[in-house]
Amino acid sequence: MSPKYAAVMEQTDAGGFGVWFPDFPGCISHADDPLTAAQGAQKALTRRLQAMEENGETIPQPTPAEAVDLPDVPSYVFLVEADTPPGKTTYVRLNVTLPEALVRRIDAVAGGNRSGWLAMAAGELLKRHAPIPNYAASVHAARERR
Repeated sequence: MSPKYAAVMEQTDAGGFGVWFPDFPGCISHADDPLTAAQGAQKALTRRLQAMEENGETIPQPTPAEAVDLPDVPSYVFLVEADTPPGKTTYVRLNVTLPEALVRRIDAVAGGNRSGWLAMAAGELLKRHAPIPNYAASVHAARERR
């Protein structure tokens, strides 16, 4: 069974409906009607999960719908079933040159899995360099500017 993630549907000031996922900042959908927005949200979630799988990122556990904080606009929570990414991640072997002292420090904390530790560290650093706009934050910021 595929996990179901909480999604927030809200009517936008510009017209139409926006959907965002508390577990996946920046994963959004927008359409003129709620049904099309919900369908777009399912596609956006599928694409996000595929990208996370390809990048070796950890896919979060779903936040329960009752734990989602709704914004101060007409909105509601609904569940979207995730299409779990198929297959196994493909790995690429690299030859990397690092200072010996750094390798010793990595080995001291990597628990015997240097490659896994380096992949996790790179993934964390990449999150800081590829910010994804948060739909909910942008809605709140637009509201505050008025």
